[in-house]
Amino acid sequence: MKQRSLRYFLYGAPIIAVLTLFVMNLWFASPFVRSWDEVDFVLAVDRFDLLAMQPHFPGYPYFIAGAKLLHTWMSDPVKSLINWNAALACSSAIPIALLARRYISGITAIWVSVAVQTMPYLWLMGSRPMSECAGIAVLWWFLWSIRMAADRPESNLRLGVAIVSFSLLMGIRVSYFPFGLALLLLLVYQYRSEANRRIGLRRLSLALIAAAGAQMIWIGGLAMSEGTLEGFWNLSMAFVAGHFSEWGGGVASAQVPFGTRVVTLVYDHLIREVLLSRSVVLGAIYGCLIALTGCGIWRLGSNRRRSVVDGLKHHEWLLIVLAAYGGWVLLGQNIEKPRHIAPIAGPLMLLVYVSALKAAHWLRRTSESGREQQLWDKVNAAAIQLTLTAVVIVQFIAGAQLLELQAEQRPSIYQLDDYMETIEEPFVLYTWEETRVLGYLQAEYEHRKVYTLDYFHAIASSETERRVFLTDHVLKGFLAQNKNAGMNVVPVAYISSDNRFDPVYSEITLYEWKRAYDN
Repeated sequence: MKQRSLRYFLYGAPIIAVLTLFVMNLWFASPFVRSWDEVDFVLAVDRFDLLAMQPHFPGYPYFIAGAKLLHTWMSDPVKSLINWNAALACSSAIPIALLARRYISGITAIWVSVAVQTMPYLWLMGSRPMSECAGIAVLWWFLWSIRMAADRPESNLRLGVAIVSFSLLMGIRVSYFPFGLALLLLLVYQYRSEANRRIGLRRLSLALIAAAGAQMIWIGGLAMSEGTLEGFWNLSMAFVAGHFSEWGGGVASAQVPFGTRVVTLVYDHLIREVLLSRSVVLGAIYGCLIALTGCGIWRLGSNRRRSVVDGLKHHEWLLIVLAAYGGWVLLGQNIEKPRHIAPIAGPLMLLVYVSALKAAHWLRRTSESGREQQLWDKVNAAAIQLTLTAVVIVQFIAGAQLLELQAEQRPSIYQLDDYMETIEEPFVLYTWEETRVLGYLQAEYEHRKVYTLDYFHAIASSETERRVFLTDHVLKGFLAQNKNAGMNVVPVAYISSDNRFDPVYSEITLYEWKRAYDN
């Protein structure tokens, strides 16, 4: 009876933990719409219109469709998006546990799922109206479907699930397309498998046609929403051109040295922001876990025991697709935003956690004749398990603190709006992307988006009856066009918020432009 009760607890506790994460995502849901992209998604819930950037191309149709469904019961589109994110994030605990279950026991696999889901940065994404959380959740289901299809190369049903899962993934986050390499590797593997050699080429052709057809479901829907295929094509080409321009932040356009991009992406974003969430304590615990696991693997290898790597067969495909996606983020994505590299974090830590638990398992089963060696192995195994427990606890505390802070702290653009409302004299504010949020907030003063210095001078000079303000992002753009652009501006306010929630617009300096005769 006691053993049964213990077993129920060991299975029930991690399930309760996952549900707790879900409830806390809803409880601490961010009431703010912080960025241009978030405004796009929120407006799209009420009215889907690609030309009006509701949302911006490529439309994220499955993400918006889920939020629209919830919106029939919820009046607030922000909450509809967040609840949809939180529900998908909660569901992803299942494929995470199933992937871990391939290497470790059922109970510990569920706890690995908890460890992945409590990662503060990933947990935080579930309480914001952005598509990354939904994309990462569906990514887990896609990775699981690939693994299941590889187990049964002859199964058309499992292959179909993988194809549909990838279509759903693309309909939520098309920028995750490098993960499609996993589907290609699966098709190659199945084509070369002994069970399918007789009909390999025919089956491969049909699979490729099915994969293309699955993608055309959401692409065709978007094309119909634009009225004509030509209009949709022109819109897509304009977006692609813009993505690889200066605002897109790709390596071909952004004026950032390649080495700096690598350091920023790997250290600043992946390690410091996404994995550690700037927590020194969490970094120390991760370091201990990796050291203890490495020591255990070395012990097993030196004693010619079964290698941990032997227990982690067939995970190379995952490392390949993670590397492919990392290369895409490095070369083609905006380097200012850590959220672009976030999809790599969960699978990487899954491999780390599974390797640690596998090492602990074999250390406990060591059959060394010397008592001192046996004792050391048992201590090492216990230390690994205790460290993993500490990881979950520290991640939960850090994540809960970030959730609460994100829900309470007013974003910088909101603070900018508050400040502008205090100015009594007539004025006009020139912004960069901030104007999208100010428009969403229905700011009563005039604010204009501006990119070129000559255009600004032409219209600002005519504003003789009003004060003229501009943000630091506008000024930076002007300075890139003319190094003397800052001669007639003076700073009047500095506004800041935590840049973990909005790395691009967490700091705003407001300037006033002075006419020559005002100086």
